[in-house]
Amino acid sequence: MKGHAFRKLGRESSHRNHLLRNLVTSLFEHERIVTTVAKAKEAARQAEKIITLGKKGTPTASSSAQSYLFSTSESLPRLAQLAKRYEQRPGGYTRVHLMGYRKGDHAPRAILELVDNPTDVKLDMTARTMAREADIMLRRAQTQLSLPDIAQLLQAQASVPLESDSRFAPMTRRNIAKLVKYRGEEARKQLTEKASHYLEQIRASDQVIGWRREDTARWDDMQLTRPSRGRILTKPKIGNSVYAGQLLAEDAAQFGRREVRNEPIRGKAGKVSPRRTVTLTKPSVIRLSKGVYAKRYVRGERPTATSSPN
Repeated sequence: MKGHAFRKLGRESSHRNHLLRNLVTSLFEHERIVTTVAKAKEAARQAEKIITLGKKGTPTASSSAQSYLFSTSESLPRLAQLAKRYEQRPGGYTRVHLMGYRKGDHAPRAILELVDNPTDVKLDMTARTMAREADIMLRRAQTQLSLPDIAQLLQAQASVPLESDSRFAPMTRRNIAKLVKYRGEEARKQLTEKASHYLEQIRASDQVIGWRREDTARWDDMQLTRPSRGRILTKPKIGNSVYAGQLLAEDAAQFGRREVRNEPIRGKAGKVSPRRTVTLTKPSVIRLSKGVYAKRYVRGERPTATSSPN
């Protein structure tokens, strides 16, 4: 996003510069800020330049960084810490995450953060993905593990690094490789610990809460205590909600399985076979409109399990 995007809003050059300086200073102090997408992209570009000046360490570079930042008594020591943190990283010190839309003017929001910070969003999301894939792997193997054994499940194999572990999906392995490229064993340890923690939460939540369903006990109590309330349109619900396009773990565990069905099928030569082998595949999700999704199955390969809770 180029600088003229701000001038379209009627901001003067001095106002725009002060805004960006304030955003960069807040980013250095808190390591994460929430703003609009246009401001986040422009502030990220300026933050990259200031961190590069801090890594140079020359008197001229230090003077330029000091003249740009506000609250120099706090921001300059933070800049020195960041320069030491990114000493081995040639660039890419910031990361932008899209965050929906702002209430009121519906402006697109984003999270602007410094990479490798103590609460890295990308590391946290990758750990959650590892936990979900491990949960699917357990359901596919129909294995029930105790909580102490779950931590051992996500440990990297002795001869294979975590980013090359074939138990995870290719996209997950690529994200792991990006995180451990400059942080090494520290990032691998954090990923394993967080993924184990989230996997424990998933297994415990599935056993205690379960997926969203009708709360029959509460409904019966409502009928007994207030029978004259009349018919209501929606019964009370309990459990975790399913997001649009989300597949339950027990359903995802069945994809890739081959089964023999007693369904007649006609071949090209006109011969009818009483049985056929079907491989269950993951359905694609079609976005019809905002918040409205439809699932599309390959013909003849609809999985036996449903993709939504009962």
